[in-house]
Order: sequence, then structure tokens, then C-alpha cells
Amino acid sequence: MKIEPGKVVTLSFDLCDERGEIIEASDITGAVSFIHGQGAIIPGLDKRLSGLALGAEADFTFPPEEAFGTPASAPKKVLTRSEFPADAALAVGAEFEAGIPGGQKVKLVVDAVDAESVTVRMVHPLAGQTVSMSVKVLGVRPATPDELESGKALIKPPPPPKV
Repeated sequence: MKIEPGKVVTLSFDLCDERGEIIEASDITGAVSFIHGQGAIIPGLDKRLSGLALGAEADFTFPPEEAFGTPASAPKKVLTRSEFPADAALAVGAEFEAGIPGGQKVKLVVDAVDAESVTVRMVHPLAGQTVSMSVKVLGVRPATPDELESGKALIKPPPPPKV
């Protein structure tokens, strides 16, 4: 079975920054499963996986626009001033670090400030970088109706091997 939209794909992978350093690896975090065609991992991955089959291995390079975007294209969010430390210098261009679900960090860059709110860009740590990914296709199957409705693969991949 080949990878196409609507199929659940399970991959092992190494994700590297532009210096070639591994920043995430399925040997540590476990394989990942997702519904192909929804941009679940990084936007450029879907088109490169299309047509691959079980057991296929491939290496890809993604420019920032197909990976984690650029600082200028980062999504914006409006926060209340109370979400910042009382002594924070809230000025356009100021930068803060915030934790996000999954234990990752994101840089918040202040875009606008008023008396009650602060508009920030949520900049991924890899924004603006070209990244590379080595993958091995561990599974390809049709998504269940529940998975298609939720937009997520509901059966988790196996945990990483113990070293």
C-alpha cells in the first residue's frame, strides 16, 4: 500500500537542524503516526512522502517555508498583560520564552501593545532554518472513520526500543 491522502502513516525518523545536529529522533521519542495530507508533522513532508510504500527509506531537506516557517510568518496571538511578569518591558520587538504543550519552548516576539493586551508572534525555535529529515516508513493503512473525523491517528505507534 502506498502513502496517499487519508492513509495513516507510521514513520521512524531523525530530524536535523541546519548544522546537521539531530534535534529529534524516533529512537528517543518513538515512531510517529499521522493521517497523511493534513500537514501534521511539517508542511513539506506530505508531498515528499506521497507514493512511498512500507519499508521505504528517504532523506529530505526542507526550506523554512516548508518546515517551521520564518519569524515574519509566525502565528500571532493576543495575550493579556497579566500573562507577563509585572516588571516585563513590554515594547514592540521585545522577546520572551514560553513553554508549550509537549515540553517545547517557543519565542514570543511582541508585535503590538496596548493598555490591556499584548499581541505576540509565536516563533518556533527552528523558524527561519532549513531542516533535514531521514525517514523510514513503518506502516501505511487506511484511516478509520473515527480517525478521519478527528483528524488524528488514534492508534499510537509502538514505543521506542530500549537501549
